[in-house]
Parts: sequence; C-alpha cells; structure tokens
Amino acid sequence: MREHIFFPKPVFPRHVCYPDFVGGYNEYPEHSVNRMYRTTENNLDQRYNLHLVLSGKGYLDTDNRTYELTRGQGFLYGPGMRQIYRSDHHDPWDIRWVHFYGIHLEELLDGKGLDEPWLFGVADISPFETLVETMLQLGRNFEVDNEFAVASTLYGLLTRLQSGAARLNEPVNIAADKIRAAANFIRAHCNEPVSLQQAASIAGYSTHYFSRMFNVIFGMSFSDFLLECRMLKAKQLLASTGLPVKQIALETGFSQTSYFSKCFRSQEGMTPIEFRSIHKT
Repeated sequence: MREHIFFPKPVFPRHVCYPDFVGGYNEYPEHSVNRMYRTTENNLDQRYNLHLVLSGKGYLDTDNRTYELTRGQGFLYGPGMRQIYRSDHHDPWDIRWVHFYGIHLEELLDGKGLDEPWLFGVADISPFETLVETMLQLGRNFEVDNEFAVASTLYGLLTRLQSGAARLNEPVNIAADKIRAAANFIRAHCNEPVSLQQAASIAGYSTHYFSRMFNVIFGMSFSDFLLECRMLKAKQLLASTGLPVKQIALETGFSQTSYFSKCFRSQEGMTPIEFRSIHKT
C-alpha cells in the first residue's frame, strides 16, 4: 500500500484544523524521509505532520538520539521542523499520516511539535486508526459536503491525542532559551511600552504559547515580570538619585505618577517617598 489523498482547499476559511493530505504506507521498507529545516516540500513550512504506527516498526532521528516506534506510537512535527524518519527494513511499519493546518493550532495542541518532534504513545490505537480511516474514505470519495465531516474527524483525532497520549521523548530546552532571551529584552527595555505581542514575537511564538511557557519558566505572568522589572529600576532610582517621583515614574515606563505610586505601594507596602527616606545614604 502506498496512498496519498489530497483535499481541495476548504470553502470555509476558518476551520480549527483541516487536512492538506492524508495517506499511508504498508509493506514499504524503503520509506525514508529526510527534510531540511523550513522545507517548503509539501508546504511543510506551513503544515503540521502527524504519523501513527499501526504495526511494524520504524525510527525517528533527532539531534540527540534515535527513537524506535512501534504499534500505538507516533509523532508530530510542527511547521518548518527538520524531519528525519524511516521504516525498519526487516519489519516495515504500517503507517498512516495527516498533513494539516488550521486556526490557532498552537493553542489546540498546547505547543506540541513546535520546538522538537512530539513523540507519543496510546494504550489503544484502534480509535485513532478508525478516525484516520474515516478521513481516507472521505477523501477517496470527496464531495463538497464532506468538508465539515473531514474537519470534525481531524479535530476528534487531535483532541483525543491531546487527552489520551503519553509523551515518549523528554522535552529539550529550546523554548526555554528563546523565552529567557525575550525576558532579558523585557528587562533591558522595561522603561519602554513593551507589549506581550512584541515579547512573543522576539521569542518566535504565538502570544498564547509564549504566555504559557513564560509562566512555567519564571513562575509569573508576563505582566507581573514586566512590573517587577520596572519596580526594581524605580527602587534603584529612588535610592540612588534625587530625581522627582514624577520623573522616576516616566523613566520606568509609567505614563501616570498616580498609577506608579499605586503599583509601588501594592508591591512594597509603602509609598515611593517613604521608600526613599528609608534608603537614604
């Protein structure tokens, strides 16, 4: 079996998820893929790539190691990812795949596959096999009215994976490094009107994924981190300069002195003037 089924562009433009094409290989030991980073092959710079192993075995390579995948396991690559995987020559995998896209997929998939392939396993592959087979059948005999059934079938597959699949590979720290770099930018420019969208763009993520990961890494929200940076700078200026409170408010990113004083009292339990009097040298 070697099957590729392509779907026409959907009429409704805002599906949460929609397949570009689906397919499968069986008894094909030569199946081997080696795609470069940001490849445009099969539009994979804009598509997710999901594979499910129904039987046999194969392998997926990362920079750090090679993973063996067997029945009930699979992997997901996000858009633009380096992709290296292959069937075992002696026990070739029976595999099904879906290349897909959609609206807000980072949120739906909780960021899986963006920094590294997500390798997963499920206790029972049968429901997932049924859903993929349904998409294949809809594609083989595609009619215009099938569009919504195709989208809902893929949505069911992805949400079932989200709730029932266990991760096989430990996450690496690529996301953490990017978000720490964004945090350093925030700290260095906290006197400017730094937005969540700007910080997320620096890291290269959506605002949803950036916010979630930022909270995981720093134990606080983006807005709390920004406020902390501004308070530290304000305390430094209060203790080491004679600048008026109004000027300090402006130099630490606050447009209104009253709001600065309110935030300062909330954070420090005292007014800026009281803080300055305690820390006079």
